[in-house]
Amino acid sequence: MKDPYSILGVSKDATDEEVKSAYHDLARKYHPDNYDETNPLKDLAKEKMQQVNEAYDMICEERKKKKSGEGERKQSGGSGDGFYYRVRTLINDRNFKAAEVELSGVPVAERTAEWHYLASVLLMHRNRVNDAMRELEIACNMDPGNEEYQRAKEMFNNTAGGYSGAYYSAPGYDSSRARRSSTDDACNCCANLVCLDCLCECLGGDLIRCI
Repeated sequence: MKDPYSILGVSKDATDEEVKSAYHDLARKYHPDNYDETNPLKDLAKEKMQQVNEAYDMICEERKKKKSGEGERKQSGGSGDGFYYRVRTLINDRNFKAAEVELSGVPVAERTAEWHYLASVLLMHRNRVNDAMRELEIACNMDPGNEEYQRAKEMFNNTAGGYSGAYYSAPGYDSSRARRSSTDDACNCCANLVCLDCLCECLGGDLIRCI
């Protein structure tokens, strides 16, 4: 079947109303009831009407899927059928790579507080604590009334602060010049794991079963 838009005689940028109007015009023109049995054009009109119906159905289905996809991305994580619910499920299943791919596909202009919150979880998994905290801060600022984000931030700060001050030192302190021991690295590793576990628990999962 050739391009459905060309069959209806409209452009791909046509509005839904323009598409519907074009369909109705062609339906009135080629409807088989307009031709009696003796008319030699009846079979041709029937075939043309079938093409018009298929083209219209194809366009409607295409636009329905597009709108559905855009709507999913705008839904919050609490929606069972939403885009962010799917990302949360991937994180809970520890499929972090797939979750990153999903989030990276969201345009910057459409990144909600939920996007930044989930991004913080994935960044923590990659041991990028400072970046994770920044994304969590953005989520909290965009949706200050969200108790889940605020609770995660509090757990994050308490846990990280209790293990190491390397990421939360005083202003002006250059941590890159500080001498670090293997014990420091081990503490930071533990802190990061516990922080990630806390964030995953906020999502309803559990990264480290024994914590």
